[in-house]
Amino acid sequence: MILDHLVLPQNVTMPNGIPMYRLDGGDKGIVRFDILFKGGYAVQNKPLLAMFTNRMLREGTENLTAAEISQKLDYYGAWIDMYSSQNCNHITLYTMSKHFIPLLQVLEEMLKHPLFPQENLNTVKNNNKSYFSINSRKVDIVSQRYFENSLWGEGHPLGHVVNADDYDAITRDDIVEYYNDYYGSCNCTMFISGTVDSVMLDALAKSFGNESWGCEKECSPVEVVQPSPLSGRRMIPVSDTMQSAVKIGFMAMDATHPDFYKFRFLCVLLGGYFGSRLMSNIREDNGYTYHIAAELDAYGCRNAFMISSETATEYVEPLINEVYKELDRLVAEPVEIAEIELVRNYIMGELCREYEGQSAKSEVFINAWLSGVGFESVNNYLDEIKTVTPADLNRLAREYFKKENIIEIIAGK
Repeated sequence: MILDHLVLPQNVTMPNGIPMYRLDGGDKGIVRFDILFKGGYAVQNKPLLAMFTNRMLREGTENLTAAEISQKLDYYGAWIDMYSSQNCNHITLYTMSKHFIPLLQVLEEMLKHPLFPQENLNTVKNNNKSYFSINSRKVDIVSQRYFENSLWGEGHPLGHVVNADDYDAITRDDIVEYYNDYYGSCNCTMFISGTVDSVMLDALAKSFGNESWGCEKECSPVEVVQPSPLSGRRMIPVSDTMQSAVKIGFMAMDATHPDFYKFRFLCVLLGGYFGSRLMSNIREDNGYTYHIAAELDAYGCRNAFMISSETATEYVEPLINEVYKELDRLVAEPVEIAEIELVRNYIMGELCREYEGQSAKSEVFINAWLSGVGFESVNNYLDEIKTVTPADLNRLAREYFKKENIIEIIAGK
């Protein structure tokens, strides 16, 4: 398969002003419908508030109980993903096109008439607190929490390390207030992809697009406080574990930065596929770990470079030393053309898979929208991949792989 430029979503503005982006065709009678509300956890005044508000939407409405919502989803073989990110709250429906209209009515109930029952909230809080307790014994999750804390800095609203008391602090009044401030047509963006016809679009307009609903004003552009990263090493003790988790990285460039796409290429070459430099050295040659990866994690428009692995405690230092050897190699030695071609072909092959089907393409365009870049950036990435040179990668390594800026988190014994 030859990967060509993607057709960009069609922009349709609903009568009430909601922007909707549409990708038609494919997916054999399947539709994906995304509703995004600006805000997310960057605007919450308590940790976890955005997550709990979004999660509680399915816990009962004026006309449907939580059980009835679940039963309807099961009956139609559909599911709804609900999660919060830095600058948005997400609700995603996956279903067959022929079932879209009755499920749209369920979504309308959830979004316009939630009750946030106290009893259900207590159950959700207890369940999530139990998951938190279990996850607090998993070194990879603990290391990620503290990596993000160091990434943003102590006291930063996005650097808070969640604790058990944060779950107890959430109240129904908090959730109602957050819902009233951020859920509504003036603060909403929609994406729909797959097999979509005019009858479905008419039903969508009737449910969400004709009249104003919900909050009365749009969320102002979120001004995220500048991070104050904590470079250097932090040791986080985790008892009763056989391995330690290692995170190494730093706050990288925004998605709008001219280096962004070629730096993504460099991340793949370093640790983004099975034959990458980190895998070849640290797994294959030295046997320090089963898996190690380098990636860019998105936090809204910002991105963090992160190398992550788990290893036996006695291999932590040797593993970290080999990571720095690979970073130093990229700074000191030009990458050979043959390796660039190998990585280029790997990325193009992965993108063929990633872009297969309208639902997957919709995910790509949603991520571009969340990053604050235009949809055409998706095709710009394809162009950048084709033009990467050894000089580009060598310059990026020299500019960004500076040890004084690097965060090291080790969670375990």
